Amino acid sequence: MGSLTQEQKSIIIGSILGDGYLRIVPGRKNAFLEINHSISEKDYVDWKHQELKNLVKSPPKARKGKGERIAYRFFTKQHPEITKLYQEFYQDREKVIPNFKLNPLIIAVWFMDDGSKSYRTYYLNTQRFDYQSNRD
Repeated sequence: MGSLTQEQKSIIIGSILGDGYLRIVPGRKNAFLEINHSISEKDYVDWKHQELKNLVKSPPKARKGKGERIAYRFFTKQHPEITKLYQEFYQDREKVIPNFKLNPLIIAVWFMDDGSKSYRTYYLNTQRFDYQSNRD
């Protein structure tokens, strides 16, 4: 599978900060990334899939969620570098924001996942992160 490119790592970090989710299956060594958005974001999910295609076994699939929601998602394979990101961005299975350097691609993916525009202001929804992560 090889190492992650800088672009792939940026997309993964932006996704972790946004709607992406890293998991380690009990009994397994490495973590994987789940990308899960509304079906209305199909083009965006397809773009992420294309950028991460060497890390993925199967294409995105639609899935019925709660109520009327239809999700569109895919999973990466387990990967040692994704495990390192898991160790940095999760404490007791909760997302935190570690000390790291942002770049334009990380910010763009984070905004596309969890950003909003309100009148003349743009903001990132960070309320699910702990107090310390929001403060720093």
